[in-house]
Amino acid sequence: MSHKLLPRLGSAIASTILSVFWAVSLVGVNKAQAAVLTYNFDLDGRGSGFFKVDDSSVTGIGYEFIAVSEGRLDNFAYSFADYFEGSKDYYNLAGFEVSFEQGNFRGLFGSGQDGGMTDYISPPDEPGGPFYLRVEGASSWYMGGTYFGGYWEIVHRYFNYQSYINDGLLITDGYQIYQRSYAFDVPISFTLVNTEPVPEPLTAGGTALALAGLSWLKHKKKMAA
Repeated sequence: MSHKLLPRLGSAIASTILSVFWAVSLVGVNKAQAAVLTYNFDLDGRGSGFFKVDDSSVTGIGYEFIAVSEGRLDNFAYSFADYFEGSKDYYNLAGFEVSFEQGNFRGLFGSGQDGGMTDYISPPDEPGGPFYLRVEGASSWYMGGTYFGGYWEIVHRYFNYQSYINDGLLITDGYQIYQRSYAFDVPISFTLVNTEPVPEPLTAGGTALALAGLSWLKHKKKMAA
């Protein structure tokens, strides 16, 4: 092949590659872009939070469930943080699942639980003392699409201190002084607050192809000089 034809051939190849690149890019633009969606939610005043989910794998066919990449439940009305040292101030929602029906957001699914226990022994000179106090709490909750439900309970138990020393908690003269329990089932409201586009695989591939073509053309021009 004549050396004079090489630059023309290189230009033709590069032009073809760039044409393919622009066509692929347009496909990526015209297609509904995948995104990382950020939602805020509210549990009818009993808690709030946020979560993020990448919808790039959603096909828009039937029901689909995608794992949450990041999220947390805050301001939870049934937290034990005020009762027990080390109890959770918030709950991590990573791994919960978001449901889509025909590509449309339908809600959040997942569950959690918490609990704790603390002991208190009154001073010997305290009126009615000394006595032994145990506070126990337990809760479980779930998010079922657009509803939030669960159960919360806390119990205060008093025991005669000497009986506790002699027999541990297996005593007959201890008694329950205070108990609270709640069952809850409330709606969840969701608000989409951010949409961060995810690069389309075709667009990324087209960019790499075009750059390779330009590099080849530059190399050929150097050879012809």
